[in-house]
Amino acid sequence: MLRTESSCPNSDAECLELLSNLSLTLDRLAGIFLVLSAVTLLVALLPTLMGYWPIFVIAVVHLAIVGWCFRLAWRGFWRRQHVCITDDEVTLTDCSSRGTHEQRWPTGWVQVEVDRRGREPRLLLRLHGERVELGAFAPIEERLEAADWLERALSPRSAWNWNREPKTYTRPNE
Repeated sequence: MLRTESSCPNSDAECLELLSNLSLTLDRLAGIFLVLSAVTLLVALLPTLMGYWPIFVIAVVHLAIVGWCFRLAWRGFWRRQHVCITDDEVTLTDCSSRGTHEQRWPTGWVQVEVDRRGREPRLLLRLHGERVELGAFAPIEERLEAADWLERALSPRSAWNWNREPKTYTRPNE
């Protein structure tokens, strides 16, 4: 998901947030797991009352494994990238389950690049020889929309585009 934020720290800043497309929120996933657990334990209750107690133990172990797999799957795909552009610097914040990484670059020298080599176009921010990929977890349309937004936000502040119109990135016809 692509979100432009009006609640930036500075009034002259422009902010863009790229979010991974998760079909379930954490609350809904917990609700589904609770319903699944209740049904599983209710099914295992009758044989347990008849004296087959290992079935209940197996059901609890099964739910623990399923819960762990849900947790790993949800955390593995959760990711957020935040780009804040001011007149002085571009701040890139990458949040994932592994932690948060932040980079600060001078705004005048940052360039937007869409690398079309490979199966899907990649959105890159470039400063001299360093590159950072944005939105690798997002659909192609959202990456290209983010590239357009970044180009529009950076062009009045960039030393590279002092006499040019901002580029427009579109998806090639298929």
